[in-house]
Amino acid sequence: MTRPMGMDATRFEPYGLSAFTFERSAESGEIDDLRASGCHTHLELEVHFVETGAITLDCAGREERLTQGDVLAFWGGLPHRDVDPAPPTTVYYVAQVPIVNVLAWVGSPEVLDSLLGGQLLRSTTPSCEMAAESFVFRRWTSHLATPDDRLRKAVELEIHARLLRLLSETAPARGELAHGPGTATAQVVARAIQFVTRHFVEEITIEDVARAVDRHHDYLMASFRRVCGLTLWEYVTRLRLSEAQRLLAGTDLPILAVCHRAGFTATSRMYEAFHRYHGQTPATYRRSLTQRAS
Repeated sequence: MTRPMGMDATRFEPYGLSAFTFERSAESGEIDDLRASGCHTHLELEVHFVETGAITLDCAGREERLTQGDVLAFWGGLPHRDVDPAPPTTVYYVAQVPIVNVLAWVGSPEVLDSLLGGQLLRSTTPSCEMAAESFVFRRWTSHLATPDDRLRKAVELEIHARLLRLLSETAPARGELAHGPGTATAQVVARAIQFVTRHFVEEITIEDVARAVDRHHDYLMASFRRVCGLTLWEYVTRLRLSEAQRLLAGTDLPILAVCHRAGFTATSRMYEAFHRYHGQTPATYRRSLTQRAS
């Protein structure tokens, strides 16, 4: 099912590695349909699991109904929201992992390209595995609420493993994947996201992206901001910043090498991005991770 979207209300929200538990219950006999909350975008791959009840994912105007036991993975770079929880109570879990991490460990570029283009990967958990699935998602939520980086790394590895199983479960049924986003504008933006996410570590320009999607750069920039809630170049910067954070946390590379590998054309641009979004330098960010782990 496809519905028109209020894309002007789209907001960008930085999450990072995260997990949440949601319980939607009816009050006074009615349950909030959540449509007033508007759509949001982010730089993470998102995985949903419905424990009880049902919830609808509205992704760029296309609606996908999830019921008990359903697991769904999709790219959060397109505007989306959860709507129409089923009464009397719906309990579902959401886990998110930065796309730069996914790019580093997913072994199927073709499937990843599908996700970046707005496709949905879906499977249903067998009834005999429901309790275990619920336990894992609840544990992710609990562990990511702690400052323990060892637990955070364990969660990322477990999400990786769950996604690989999901890819294995859904890859043979490629014809059952959801169609792309519901509007022509959203489809152009999805193609731009595909290109940018694959090439953000290179010296790309707005004109490069516009050529890749066969649109004028003014049209692309206006459409991107309206659909995603931020400018195309800010999107590129946030991807590069996320990659720099990953390298600072997981490698011993010097700052200059991190800068170039993350796609920044100058260290000053990387320092500017860290100050803008984190209020600290890359070196201070790395030291804070070391201190937290000790």
